[in-house]
Amino acid sequence: MPNVINNNLMVPSPLRWNPAWLLAASLILLATTGNCASMRFESAGTYVKDNTYYLDSFARLELGDAPVKALANGVGLYFLVEIAVHKNRRWWIDTPVIERRLRYKLYYYDLTRHYRVENVQTGKSSNYRSLAAALRKLGSLNQFALMPVNKVDIKDSYTASIRVELDRTRLPGPLMAQALVSKDWQLESEVFRWLLN
Repeated sequence: MPNVINNNLMVPSPLRWNPAWLLAASLILLATTGNCASMRFESAGTYVKDNTYYLDSFARLELGDAPVKALANGVGLYFLVEIAVHKNRRWWIDTPVIERRLRYKLYYYDLTRHYRVENVQTGKSSNYRSLAAALRKLGSLNQFALMPVNKVDIKDSYTASIRVELDRTRLPGPLMAQALVSKDWQLESEVFRWLLN
């Protein structure tokens, strides 16, 4: 029996949940929260050792369904990491001191069921049993020699920055055309900045 409140307004009894509605709501929630693609830096910083600036950084990389399926089908994915140091200028455009571009390739071997991360410039590579482990490697730079200390003047202020993106221009032709317009493939981090120590 419905509850009665003032002014003769009727308030219905509590809604009874239908199991089919619960299942549909759960599926919608999973679809909206599952496997969200993103790239974001959680930390980055520089330090001096042996008259050289070294960089440590970590970016959390998560691929969406389309890149993961492409990997499973033998398509190699290329990632571009851009690092820069700029001299801060008060009344003019900041002056670049150094700009570095690092390229990496991620691919999957179906026969042995492992992922490989390769530094395109050096040819060095390492293997991983899971995609999560391979992406952790891709997102990490440890003791990366950035530049000699004599590149900067201690009287001035400098800002370092880093960003990473999935290089869609390196995809095979038909897939590249799709990737250039699909949000599933538009993966890039925001620029992460910090003051050079």
